[in-house]
Amino acid sequence: MLEKIGIVLFAIGIVMIFIGMPYLLGYSTNEFLKYPLYLGLLVTVMFTPTKKQKRK
Repeated sequence: MLEKIGIVLFAIGIVMIFIGMPYLLGYSTNEFLKYPLYLGLLVTVMFTPTKKQKRK
């Protein structure tokens, strides 16, 4: 269950990055677009899917 929540939050972070991309590239001067950009980067890094290691 927690793995599915992490994947959903990872996907939301990717979407937030794409929403803020026009501000980063200079196509928009809307200051509010920088917040989803940077928050999306943080959420994406925090919830990046990783493989579980098996214990021997």
